[in-house]
Amino acid sequence: MPGEDEEERGRRENGQVKPTWYLVKTKPQNEHRVETRLTGAGYETLFPRIHKRNRRTKAIETRPLFPTYLFVRFPYEQLKTIRYTHGVARVVTFGPEPQEVGEEIIEAVRGRMDEEGIVTLLRPPVEWKPGQRIRIGEGPFEGLEAIFLEEIPDRDRVVLLLDAVSSYKVTVPKDQIER
Repeated sequence: MPGEDEEERGRRENGQVKPTWYLVKTKPQNEHRVETRLTGAGYETLFPRIHKRNRRTKAIETRPLFPTYLFVRFPYEQLKTIRYTHGVARVVTFGPEPQEVGEEIIEAVRGRMDEEGIVTLLRPPVEWKPGQRIRIGEGPFEGLEAIFLEEIPDRDRVVLLLDAVSSYKVTVPKDQIER
Protein backbone atom coordinates (compact mmCIF):
# COMPACT_ATOMS: atom_id res chain seq x y z
CA MET A 1 0.00 0.00 0.00
CA PRO A 2 1.29 3.52 -0.73
CA GLY A 3 2.83 5.31 2.23
CA GLU A 4 3.54 2.24 4.37
CA ASP A 5 7.03 1.16 5.29
CA GLU A 6 8.61 -2.25 4.71
CA GLU A 7 7.74 -3.49 8.23
CA GLU A 8 4.05 -2.68 7.69
CA ARG A 9 4.10 -4.47 4.33
CA GLY A 10 5.61 -7.49 6.10
CA ARG A 11 2.58 -7.58 8.40
CA ARG A 12 0.24 -8.03 5.45
CA GLU A 13 -0.57 -11.26 3.65
CA ASN A 14 -2.78 -11.19 0.53
CA GLY A 15 -4.04 -7.74 1.54
CA GLN A 16 -4.99 -9.03 5.01
CA VAL A 17 -3.23 -8.03 8.21
CA LYS A 18 -0.94 -10.86 9.31
CA PRO A 19 -1.24 -11.84 13.00
CA THR A 20 1.96 -11.52 15.01
CA TRP A 21 3.05 -13.05 18.32
CA TYR A 22 3.19 -10.75 21.36
CA LEU A 23 3.90 -11.31 25.04
CA VAL A 24 0.90 -10.56 27.27
CA LYS A 25 1.30 -9.92 31.00
CA THR A 26 -1.68 -11.07 33.03
CA LYS A 27 -2.81 -10.10 36.47
CA PRO A 28 -1.45 -12.51 39.12
CA GLN A 29 -2.82 -16.06 38.83
CA ASN A 30 -4.97 -15.15 35.81
CA GLU A 31 -2.91 -16.88 33.12
CA HIS A 32 -5.31 -19.79 32.61
CA ARG A 33 -8.43 -17.55 32.62
CA VAL A 34 -6.91 -15.16 30.08
CA GLU A 35 -5.76 -18.05 27.89
CA THR A 36 -9.27 -19.56 27.97
CA ARG A 37 -10.90 -16.21 27.13
CA LEU A 38 -8.55 -15.41 24.27
CA THR A 39 -8.63 -18.92 22.82
CA GLY A 40 -12.43 -18.85 23.01
CA ALA A 41 -12.40 -15.54 21.13
CA GLY A 42 -10.39 -17.16 18.31
CA TYR A 43 -6.87 -16.01 19.17
CA GLU A 44 -3.93 -18.39 19.07
CA THR A 45 -2.17 -18.63 22.44
CA LEU A 46 0.87 -20.37 23.84
CA PHE A 47 0.82 -21.09 27.57
CA PRO A 48 3.76 -23.32 28.59
CA ARG A 49 3.48 -24.97 31.99
CA ILE A 50 5.70 -27.09 34.22
CA HIS A 51 5.10 -29.81 36.80
CA LYS A 52 6.50 -28.75 40.14
CA ARG A 53 6.46 -30.40 43.55
CA ASN A 54 4.72 -28.32 46.22
CA ARG A 55 7.25 -27.76 49.03
CA ARG A 56 4.60 -28.03 51.73
CA THR A 57 2.30 -30.83 50.55
CA LYS A 58 4.86 -32.61 48.31
CA ALA A 59 2.12 -33.00 45.68
CA ILE A 60 2.98 -32.44 42.02
CA GLU A 61 1.28 -29.26 40.73
CA THR A 62 1.02 -27.77 37.26
CA ARG A 63 2.23 -24.17 37.20
CA PRO A 64 3.02 -21.62 34.47
CA LEU A 65 6.58 -21.74 33.14
CA PHE A 66 6.46 -17.94 33.00
CA PRO A 67 4.15 -16.79 35.81
CA THR A 68 1.83 -13.93 34.72
CA TYR A 69 2.89 -14.21 31.05
CA LEU A 70 1.55 -15.92 27.96
CA PHE A 71 2.14 -15.58 24.25
CA VAL A 72 -0.76 -14.43 22.08
CA ARG A 73 -0.92 -14.15 18.28
CA PHE A 74 -3.07 -11.32 16.97
CA PRO A 75 -3.11 -8.58 14.33
CA TYR A 76 -1.77 -5.25 15.62
CA GLU A 77 -5.20 -3.71 14.98
CA GLN A 78 -6.63 -5.96 17.73
CA LEU A 79 -4.28 -4.53 20.38
CA LYS A 80 -7.05 -2.69 22.27
CA THR A 81 -9.21 -5.82 22.37
CA ILE A 82 -6.34 -7.79 23.91
CA ARG A 83 -5.40 -5.01 26.37
CA TYR A 84 -8.96 -4.76 27.65
CA THR A 85 -9.55 -8.50 28.01
CA HIS A 86 -10.51 -9.25 31.61
CA GLY A 87 -7.41 -10.46 33.49
CA VAL A 88 -4.83 -8.84 31.17
CA ALA A 89 -2.50 -6.37 32.90
CA ARG A 90 -0.78 -5.19 29.69
CA VAL A 91 0.87 -6.19 26.45
CA VAL A 92 4.68 -6.07 26.87
CA THR A 93 6.17 -3.04 25.11
CA PHE A 94 9.53 -1.43 24.57
CA GLY A 95 8.74 2.22 24.26
CA PRO A 96 5.25 3.06 23.00
CA GLU A 97 4.83 0.05 20.70
CA PRO A 98 4.22 -3.56 21.69
CA GLN A 99 7.26 -5.79 21.19
CA GLU A 100 6.75 -8.56 18.66
CA VAL A 101 7.98 -12.02 19.68
CA GLY A 102 9.96 -13.77 16.96
CA GLU A 103 8.65 -16.97 15.42
CA GLU A 104 11.94 -18.67 16.41
CA ILE A 105 11.18 -18.08 20.10
CA ILE A 106 7.65 -19.45 19.70
CA GLU A 107 9.02 -22.53 17.90
CA ALA A 108 11.66 -23.01 20.62
CA VAL A 109 8.94 -22.94 23.29
CA ARG A 110 6.70 -25.31 21.32
CA GLY A 111 9.61 -27.66 20.74
CA ARG A 112 9.98 -28.13 24.50
CA MET A 113 6.28 -28.68 25.19
CA ASP A 114 4.43 -31.99 25.13
CA GLU A 115 0.89 -32.35 23.72
CA GLU A 116 -0.57 -31.04 27.02
CA GLY A 117 1.61 -27.91 27.03
CA ILE A 118 3.97 -29.20 29.73
CA VAL A 119 7.69 -28.36 29.56
CA THR A 120 10.03 -30.87 31.24
CA LEU A 121 12.90 -29.33 33.20
CA LEU A 122 15.85 -31.61 33.87
CA ARG A 123 19.29 -30.11 34.50
CA PRO A 124 20.38 -29.38 38.11
CA PRO A 125 21.44 -25.77 38.79
CA VAL A 126 24.99 -24.52 39.40
CA GLU A 127 26.27 -21.30 40.96
CA TRP A 128 26.67 -18.09 38.94
CA LYS A 129 27.95 -14.63 39.81
CA PRO A 130 26.03 -11.40 39.01
CA GLY A 131 27.20 -9.98 35.69
CA GLN A 132 28.39 -13.37 34.42
CA ARG A 133 27.50 -14.11 30.78
CA ILE A 134 25.63 -17.37 30.48
CA ARG A 135 23.98 -19.36 27.71
CA ILE A 136 20.48 -20.73 28.14
CA GLY A 137 20.63 -24.45 27.33
CA GLU A 138 16.97 -25.44 27.62
CA GLY A 139 13.50 -23.97 27.50
CA PRO A 140 11.95 -21.34 25.28
CA PHE A 141 15.09 -19.19 25.21
CA GLU A 142 17.45 -22.07 24.38
CA GLY A 143 20.65 -20.95 22.69
CA LEU A 144 20.32 -17.28 23.67
CA GLU A 145 23.03 -15.41 25.56
CA ALA A 146 22.08 -13.55 28.74
CA ILE A 147 23.63 -11.88 31.77
CA PHE A 148 22.99 -13.42 35.19
CA LEU A 149 21.51 -10.83 37.56
CA GLU A 150 20.28 -12.67 40.64
CA GLU A 151 18.86 -15.86 42.09
CA ILE A 152 15.34 -15.70 43.48
CA PRO A 153 15.45 -16.84 47.14
CA ASP A 154 13.65 -20.12 47.96
CA ARG A 155 12.89 -20.76 44.29
CA ASP A 156 14.40 -22.70 41.44
CA ARG A 157 14.51 -19.64 39.20
CA VAL A 158 16.95 -16.88 38.34
CA VAL A 159 16.68 -13.38 36.88
CA LEU A 160 18.56 -12.80 33.63
CA LEU A 161 19.11 -9.83 31.34
CA LEU A 162 18.22 -11.14 27.88
CA ASP A 163 20.14 -9.33 25.13
CA ALA A 164 18.07 -10.77 22.27
CA VAL A 165 14.94 -8.87 23.32
CA SER A 166 16.31 -5.33 23.75
CA SER A 167 17.92 -6.12 27.12
CA TYR A 168 14.71 -7.43 28.65
CA LYS A 169 14.81 -8.85 32.19
CA VAL A 170 13.38 -12.39 32.38
CA THR A 171 12.97 -14.98 35.11
CA VAL A 172 13.76 -18.55 34.11
CA PRO A 173 14.15 -21.85 35.95
CA LYS A 174 17.74 -22.48 37.06
CA ASP A 175 17.90 -25.84 35.35
CA GLN A 176 17.52 -24.21 31.93
CA ILE A 177 20.96 -22.59 32.21
CA GLU A 178 23.79 -24.23 30.28
CA ARG A 179 26.80 -22.35 31.64
